[in-house]
Amino acid sequence: GLPYGWEKKFDGKINGFVYINHVTGETRTSPPTHGSSGTGPAPVQISAREQGSCKSGWRYAFNFCYYISAFADIQSHSGAQAACKTQGGELFWPQFVFESFFLKKTLNKVKISTHFFWTNGEKHSGKWDWGTGHPAFSNPKWSAGQPDGSGTCLAVYAHTGFLDDQPCETQYNYVCKTKP
Repeated sequence: GLPYGWEKKFDGKINGFVYINHVTGETRTSPPTHGSSGTGPAPVQISAREQGSCKSGWRYAFNFCYYISAFADIQSHSGAQAACKTQGGELFWPQFVFESFFLKKTLNKVKISTHFFWTNGEKHSGKWDWGTGHPAFSNPKWSAGQPDGSGTCLAVYAHTGFLDDQPCETQYNYVCKTKP
């Protein structure tokens, strides 16, 4: 893998890959050979106040419980959906616009190994949705230039809290959500 802080992303303008360091802002066309190791930081403990009425390992906010996958726990979109089901929840979907921004703030201290985390959002018959039983897909907060047609699954760019379409087979960290 890449050193911590780096991401490999396809750039259609150059018809090739670029490497982005989300810690320093550096962008390059050749793979990085420097940077911190990929082992990542130790898990951040969840205080009793943060846990609220949620089970161990989950954080309480906005009348929901949120589980953030461990630093090295990355999955494809379908793998993340299955992992959330095993945890007793489902892949993150926003009830409120500001949930993504709450998660962005939380991820600043928790640290995940990828620069995106999966949501439950997918494109079906040319339209984006959050899945059965969820609010209509309305007023999405997209990253600049998104959606760009690069994928049919939705991820949140962890550094901004905005949405980005991504290939479903890409492996990212994930956030699960459930009622307490």
